[in-house]
Amino acid sequence: METIPGSGELITVAVLAQAASGQAKVRQTIAPAILSTLFGQASGKGMQMMVGTTVLSIQKQLDDGAQFKDLELPFGGFAFAHGRDGVARDFSEIFDIAIRLSAAFGVSAFGTRQEVPDASKRAFEDWADKVRMDLLARELPRPIIPDEFNVRIKLARKHVKFGFLRSGYAVNFGVLRPGQTSGDSRSLKVKVFDLEALRRDQILPIDNAEVMLGCPPEAALTAFSNRELETFHASLAFIDDEAKARKVRLVRCSSPGEAAQHIRERLAA
Repeated sequence: METIPGSGELITVAVLAQAASGQAKVRQTIAPAILSTLFGQASGKGMQMMVGTTVLSIQKQLDDGAQFKDLELPFGGFAFAHGRDGVARDFSEIFDIAIRLSAAFGVSAFGTRQEVPDASKRAFEDWADKVRMDLLARELPRPIIPDEFNVRIKLARKHVKFGFLRSGYAVNFGVLRPGQTSGDSRSLKVKVFDLEALRRDQILPIDNAEVMLGCPPEAALTAFSNRELETFHASLAFIDDEAKARKVRLVRCSSPGEAAQHIRERLAA
């Protein structure tokens, strides 16, 4: 994207990857919060709309069978850079490599595993414990057992812990708190990436992967500042997009009971 028409100042806002089979996907590489930081709150919202609309338009055209050379961009100021060949196991690895090599404002987790901040780790564990206690107290045709929680699986030479596992259904737990979204967002991305890796490596057959996200309902957010709310909603949208791109469902819950009920319904279906 050319940030100012005619200036020649360009930033990478998305990456498009096409497999040898012809299947193609596009991934936004710049977070909404970064756009707000770069262009200010008012202009940043306009930039977010333009970038998001462009990415969605490209993906829709690809889903409808359009070839790369026939893609149409909904706004001026956007253009495609030169393509490069790459080799990886799947689209996610290609995206991670491409983001690292081409997007100055993108963040790639390729080859690394981010450490979870202590405050977020405690909040995540507290939320998971509350949901677990609620679930264990509920009646199901097939009772839940403690061993189905905090299951450790070896992935890529590391043991990774998953919040809940049972016959094709995998769950991780996390929170997103206004005013503390930076650490929470990083921790949530780890949870999403772990679920993606579990499905990709096919250690277990996983049909559904979800993150039970504990965060306040909209009605309870009035106590926070406008800046905190804007950052919260931008982070929520960004994590949701990251999850969808990795075929992981983000389930927003306002209480442990609501999260437990959702899992119960999934297991009973």
